[in-house]
Amino acid sequence: MKKAIFLPILLFLIFIAILYGLIPPLSRARLLASELKKQTIALQETKDYFTNLQAAAEQLDQNPGILANVAEALPVEFFLPSLMGFFQTISAENGLLLRDFNYSETGGAIMPENSAPTTTTNNSFIKTTAFNLTLNGSMASFQNFLKNLEASSRLLDVGQINFQAPSSEKVSAGKGDNENSGSDFVISVKTYSY
Repeated sequence: MKKAIFLPILLFLIFIAILYGLIPPLSRARLLASELKKQTIALQETKDYFTNLQAAAEQLDQNPGILANVAEALPVEFFLPSLMGFFQTISAENGLLLRDFNYSETGGAIMPENSAPTTTTNNSFIKTTAFNLTLNGSMASFQNFLKNLEASSRLLDVGQINFQAPSSEKVSAGKGDNENSGSDFVISVKTYSY
């Protein structure tokens, strides 16, 4: 009888010992399998990233104009005569007269009073340059000018627009010269460069 009770207890203890011996390696194997799965997913994401990067590089190689547009929008160096020529051309194409061009390297002198003057954006590599343009012409010409600024490949930020209608004396006197017949428009513009 003692053997009948002793044998099941011995088998039960052997079973418990085997379980305690197998559970840590099994849990470690499960942990390693889940870690392997995570690493496989991360590797696949990295492969997808580099595949997308390679596809983008091939597209840039096929269309070098895209990179040229980015270089024009964010030039490496700010060149004031080029920018003045750009604004003179755009204003002349739209029937406006560029009367004044005030340039401020710091950007603080011409910014609206409610905005903080800064010379750099959050990214310290990109420099902000601000200036005022004074234009003369009709409202329709000015609207076309703004549309052309928006459509241009340059990265420009128009911050403030002020305009003044022609004085009633000029209108009633019938002065017909183009220089004084339209409204005056003053716009504050920021541009960015490296």
